Amino acid sequence: MKGKEILLSETTETDGNKQSFVQDSVKKLKRKLNVKNSKLKRSKTEASKIIAELDWAYKEFRRKQEELIMKERLSTASGLAAGVAHEIRNSINFIGISVQHLHDKFPPGDEKRQFTEAIMDKIKRLNNVALDLIQFAQPHKPNFQKIDLHTIIDRVLSLVKFKCDVQKVEVVKKYEKNLTEMMVDKELIEQVFLNFIDNALWAMSRGGKLIISSRLLKQKNSMIIEITDTGYGISKSDCLRVFDPFFTRKENSTGFGLPIAHRIIEEHKGSIRVSSQLKKGTTFRITLPVSQSINKE
Repeated sequence: MKGKEILLSETTETDGNKQSFVQDSVKKLKRKLNVKNSKLKRSKTEASKIIAELDWAYKEFRRKQEELIMKERLSTASGLAAGVAHEIRNSINFIGISVQHLHDKFPPGDEKRQFTEAIMDKIKRLNNVALDLIQFAQPHKPNFQKIDLHTIIDRVLSLVKFKCDVQKVEVVKKYEKNLTEMMVDKELIEQVFLNFIDNALWAMSRGGKLIISSRLLKQKNSMIIEITDTGYGISKSDCLRVFDPFFTRKENSTGFGLPIAHRIIEEHKGSIRVSSQLKKGTTFRITLPVSQSINKE
């Protein structure tokens, strides 16, 4: 009996050791699994961050690439514009003097005067094109001064108020409340807003809503101004060309309004982006620095 009891005791002890060993092994495996899961979660988090950073870097690369392409186009066009403008101005002066002299020779009521008047109208249009070319090719340096940007926008809106009323366009202003004064060239920036707002009204000839919003980015020392219309919209292919000289869908337009606006924003060390949907509307997003580092020559 004692032998059996001893054997049974040893067997029970052995089983207990085995069970304890198995439990320890399971605990170790669980700990290792927890460590692996923790590392896997960290890896997934890091991978997500890397993917997000790569996505941002890619978008930033595309944006910079588009800006460089645009600058190259404008730079090439600028050199061409200077030469063309010079030739046009010379020809316009000669033709204008000659036609005016001929026009004065015809007595009032003479049918020939309608032809000379038509020629002089065309000369005026050519002269406008030449002036736009000159402004585009040889822009003057901005005269920076501190000013509330909203006062410039409000002045432009006052200039187009009658047109808004006639076309039944509702104007909505969403201004940044705590806006500080910015360093801009008042006349040039006014020209920029007039161009964009005029284009927006052209796209809403049958009525719509013009939304102008401003937002201050303190951490980036910049202001974002968005001009949104609910008009015809712009196709994707045209969005790539809106800042190209001579490109326009408007009748009697030289196609230099937006390229000049783009140049002015560049002179202010800012940027412009356009987004649009056909039959829904267009948004021009202008980013301008609040302060300027002015180089004194």
